[in-house]
Amino acid sequence: MNKPPVVISALVCCLALGATATACSTGSTTAAAGGASAAPSGGSKKVALVLGVKGSPFYSAMACGAEAKAKQLGLDLTVSAGDAFSADAQLPVVNAVTAAKPAVAAVVPTDATALVQPLTALTAAGTKLVTVDQVLADPKPVRSRIVTDNEKGGRLAADEMNKLTGGKGKVLVITQPPGSSAQDARTAGFAAGIKKYPGITYLGAQYQSDDPQKAAQIITSTLAAHPDLTGVFSTNDQGAVGALTGLKQAGATKKVKLVAYDAASAEVAALKNGTLSALIAQNPVQEGEAAMETAQKLIAGTPVPATQLSELVVIGPGEKAKADRYAYKSTC
Repeated sequence: MNKPPVVISALVCCLALGATATACSTGSTTAAAGGASAAPSGGSKKVALVLGVKGSPFYSAMACGAEAKAKQLGLDLTVSAGDAFSADAQLPVVNAVTAAKPAVAAVVPTDATALVQPLTALTAAGTKLVTVDQVLADPKPVRSRIVTDNEKGGRLAADEMNKLTGGKGKVLVITQPPGSSAQDARTAGFAAGIKKYPGITYLGAQYQSDDPQKAAQIITSTLAAHPDLTGVFSTNDQGAVGALTGLKQAGATKKVKLVAYDAASAEVAALKNGTLSALIAQNPVQEGEAAMETAQKLIAGTPVPATQLSELVVIGPGEKAKADRYAYKSTC
């Protein structure tokens, strides 16, 4: 089962990742070039959080949760991220954290395979590793992983799509290229779940690489080839934003039902105005808090569970209050 949401009594000012490189911390830190941070002070209380990418509402909310909890626990936290959700962008950030030698690093690995070696090197240097949101193909260097059940989320999206389309028509998935463990699992869960509904034809997955313009192009080209398209599932917010653009350009917002992962502000607004039909929302604040609680336990030598599941909810048509409750806040 998913754990209940963690209640936050107060959020302090934290990282708001925008178009430019930013960093925030509790304790004494200095920002280094490339989006990483220089070695923080604080000895055994040093903790690093490496996010998936700058500028993401999801990861900004995760950073807010981590910052507030780190301050509460007395941890000396640095936060950093690459400019793109890719192994190439994240590798120098991870290498900088390895050189800083924090007691614990909580990392969102942007590629399940490509990050195994650099994160193994991080642990070999003495840092304990926690993965958040995404997982590694080889779990040996990881003390604990904090995730949502992404395959379940994909199945929930398939069930919701069946309801919205009346169990008929053609449906498409827009997702990341293979390598993101979370989005691969969401796609697999949707593909497995949609098989339960014989009246729905699954057209497969197409890849948008966190590029809303590419997602919009996928929608318009698919509608040209399949004018009877009835549903689209996007595995993240960037795909959803692009899909909305494509549906508007094609005049198909009422005809095609859009189900999307996440609850970024643009998605919540679209759900409220009816152009997006349903959301599969996570709780990134809870994930950030759990990462810091786990870091504190590892520093203290307390056992931690190998896997920790965070909250996952379906927000259906018309559930505006629920959408507001789970909306990802990009500032703290």
